[in-house]
Amino acid sequence: MTRRRPKTYKHTRPDGQVVRVTVPGSDESELFEAVREQLSPHAVASIVSHLQAARTNNQDVDRQVRWFAEELVKLVGGYEQQARLAEELGL
Repeated sequence: MTRRRPKTYKHTRPDGQVVRVTVPGSDESELFEAVREQLSPHAVASIVSHLQAARTNNQDVDRQVRWFAEELVKLVGGYEQQARLAEELGL
């Protein structure tokens, strides 16, 4: 098994020294890959159903929760598929 080297780029520090810096991976894609691997479509549909009903007293948090729910809906194939799965679960 070959080990891939992480992507890097050159960065110049304020003192003028040039260093190589690792390009961070996409945490978002890793998160959704983990969701795909660990949760069934029915589990994701259940989570979406619960998130859609969630409300807080913080509009920014509500916006972030809506975004996350929408991303999860994409994972199961769209709103119609999510609704069908939720209905199968009795939600």
